[in-house]
Amino acid sequence: MTTGQKFARLLQYLGKCSESIMYHDEIASAVRWIGQIESIMTRIHFHPNQVFDESKHIIDVVAKEYLEKAIDNVDHLIPVEVSGDGNFRTIIELMTNDVYYSNRYSQFVGPLDIAIQRICKNHMFSELYKIGALCSVLGCSIRSIYPNIDFRDDMVFLNNIFTPIPPITTNCEVTILWSNATNEKHAREANHGTWSPNHFVPLMSTAMSFEFDDSNQSTSNVMTPEKKTFKNNATIQIRIPDFQSSPSRRLRSEINIENDSAQSVISTTIHREPKDIKSQHQSRLEKKREYARTSRMNETNDQRQKRLEKQKKQSQSRRAIETEEQRRDRLEKDRERTRFSRMNETDEQRQIRLEQQRERSEAIRAKKKLKNHASNSNTVQQRNIDIQMNETEEQAS
Repeated sequence: MTTGQKFARLLQYLGKCSESIMYHDEIASAVRWIGQIESIMTRIHFHPNQVFDESKHIIDVVAKEYLEKAIDNVDHLIPVEVSGDGNFRTIIELMTNDVYYSNRYSQFVGPLDIAIQRICKNHMFSELYKIGALCSVLGCSIRSIYPNIDFRDDMVFLNNIFTPIPPITTNCEVTILWSNATNEKHAREANHGTWSPNHFVPLMSTAMSFEFDDSNQSTSNVMTPEKKTFKNNATIQIRIPDFQSSPSRRLRSEINIENDSAQSVISTTIHREPKDIKSQHQSRLEKKREYARTSRMNETNDQRQKRLEKQKKQSQSRRAIETEEQRRDRLEKDRERTRFSRMNETDEQRQIRLEQQRERSEAIRAKKKLKNHASNSNTVQQRNIDIQMNETEEQAS
């Protein structure tokens, strides 16, 4: 099974968790379990292609229509058709650092837990939370482009550059477009007249514009040109002034200055949370885990039995009120979790599991054998009693 197939199956599993009444607890439990699977949680080494190559890439025709409605200067960018692996890793990131993302974005797009419930259902509305988490998953900055469709003033922060959670450092910047799998007309018809994006599309530069950008950057680093001349038989150097840029270039520069100014204001608003919020959150979680470990290490047998009994009663209470459909979903999730755990277990873990299964099977067989023996003994005893009673009745008669 490929990594993409594993991600798809786990996303389907998280989708089932999101349908539960206590969806947040179900998702949190699933994320804790998934976080222990090293093969899934391996860090992604992201090295994106920045230049469009017609021999390798396919233009996303639908996204191209949306790109034409963008506010920013994006004439040099091309939307590329890709097949995504869903939202699996972004969900893990959002649940792991929930306090950070909630403090950063909830004032703009609402509560995080509700957003996570929606994200667990693939192909649903794209969230701002997803961009923030995706930066951390890929270890890069993301420039967000939102088409000018049903655009409101409070959505201006969607056209922005987002960065990973500290202390992750960025190694590149990519540009993405908020898009929909269908054109605007069909998207509105399917959503009661309202347009909303349901996925992101990467934007790549044309080869010509990429070379032009490199050329501009290299010339900007060169010192102001100088010319040698002679005066009074002495060599002096005269600086040659730069010529004024063309009107179109001046216009682009003014637009960029305005955009940079607006972006700095937005970035200031977005980054106004405390810098040490992640460390505080991690410290708080570590203290809770340490307290739980210490409590369990020092608990007596009586305390352990009480704790397990309490957990058992809580599980029984939840199961008592669940519907038949919820029961089937719970059992299916348990089976899926078991299958996936076995796929990723080591040889040593497999041997331990098989040994435990053998011990349980032997214990069950021994218990069953003892029960059958007791039942047979009772049957024989009852038969002897019946025989004695019959003999007594015959003698009496």
